[in-house]
Amino acid sequence: MASVSKRATLRHRRIRQPQNAAGDLSRPLDAGDLQNHRQPADMVSYRAARRVFILTVCGAAIVTAVLVLGGHVLVGSTAVLAERSRNEARRASLRPPTPARPLPSSSELDCQSDALSHEEVQQCSTQLLHQYKAKLRALEKKLTAIELRAGSKFYPKVKFRSHGDRKRILITGGAGFVGSHLADRLMLEGHEVTVVDNLYTGRKRNVEQWLGHENFELFIHDIINTFYAEVDQIYHLASPASPPHYMANPVKTIKTNTMGTINMLGLAKRVGARILIASTSEVYGDPEVHPQPESYWGHVNPIGPRACYDEAKRVAETLAFAYQKQSNVSIGIARIFNTYGPRMHNNDGRVVSNFVLQALQNKTLTIYGSGEQTRSFQYVSDLVEGLVALMESGHTGPVNLGNPVEHTIEEFAHIIRQTVGGTSEVEYLDAVEDDPQKRKPDIRRAKELLNWEPKVPLSEGIPKTVEFFKNELSRKGHSERNRFDPLVDWSHITDGL
Repeated sequence: MASVSKRATLRHRRIRQPQNAAGDLSRPLDAGDLQNHRQPADMVSYRAARRVFILTVCGAAIVTAVLVLGGHVLVGSTAVLAERSRNEARRASLRPPTPARPLPSSSELDCQSDALSHEEVQQCSTQLLHQYKAKLRALEKKLTAIELRAGSKFYPKVKFRSHGDRKRILITGGAGFVGSHLADRLMLEGHEVTVVDNLYTGRKRNVEQWLGHENFELFIHDIINTFYAEVDQIYHLASPASPPHYMANPVKTIKTNTMGTINMLGLAKRVGARILIASTSEVYGDPEVHPQPESYWGHVNPIGPRACYDEAKRVAETLAFAYQKQSNVSIGIARIFNTYGPRMHNNDGRVVSNFVLQALQNKTLTIYGSGEQTRSFQYVSDLVEGLVALMESGHTGPVNLGNPVEHTIEEFAHIIRQTVGGTSEVEYLDAVEDDPQKRKPDIRRAKELLNWEPKVPLSEGIPKTVEFFKNELSRKGHSERNRFDPLVDWSHITDGL
């Protein structure tokens, strides 16, 4: 055994440390020695390769066997599971149906619970969907109420106009009775409207339906002070128009119709805009000519209680013609006769508003004087159409805009009482100083130049006005709005949009 171990050791040394042919380790190896040394190394490489091959073959055989056995097991398990499912289905079909368990209350719904069957999960999901829809509708109602309290955000549909077709229009007094209806008309036509009003008799809520609209701007401003804007047209309506209002501050009334008119004419001159001056039938005073044509100079008391309004409007007309002659400003002058309709001021003090409010409250209808004095009443939408027609026509005027159908004050009181109903009596009081006895327009010029005449009869206009005042009297708080829908009078503008 010792000799075998010694030989193995020597062979190992020969492989690890080659010697020369003589076995001398001190002499350098020659070519023959190197040839003799290769044989043992080749034998080692061969043996190592054989071991690798054997191990590879064995490993492949083991993997193949595992895969084959695993496949048989998987197929067998799948068959067993399928058979088990079929047996369970057969047993379930023979079993009587289980009554549906009641779902938890809406506040406790949990459709992801493991205790629910598939049908119960679907039922639960449907119930939740209905609940969420109901909550969403309630939220939408709350948002709508908030928006209505904050101001209208649901604007009427307006025409679309391109930049070249869309006008920039300024309305002074645009938050007042007539001005707000004019703003409605122009907004629905798709123009850009700027309203300037100091709210002396105008009210912001008359135009709240347009607040926030991209085509609308409201400026709280007194036009006796300079106002700058880039506009194409100016409707100058600013002025108190009812006797109680203009008599309450006569100096202010004069300044508005003189200094304010100068400022607006100066603006029209600077920007090249056409301006329409809203004059009045009061320039005729207590007329001696009946009906009143535009050529009539009038019969006015220059120092009477109405003079602050009458004479101020006469000066405004004079100023307009002076600017036209001296500076070539394009002007139009409309002489407006008695007008009525929704958005009249409650304290207007004129015949229509007085009678309607008194009748709605079953109060006595008060007539100042004998009741034989006459008036002609036009509905506000007719007046607005006349103003727009005059502006677009290019005519200078003056042009009468009014209804030639004449009624005595006494007749009108009975018309209002019949429309409203109730038990109001009629009372006759002392006549008012300088109150005109007759008022009826000659509108032949408007018919010829503007192709205009009023179309709305009293039987149609009075009920709309009564309805507005009825809603006004029924208001109990700020959140109860009394909006007059512009489409009541102007639906034909947006038809087909």
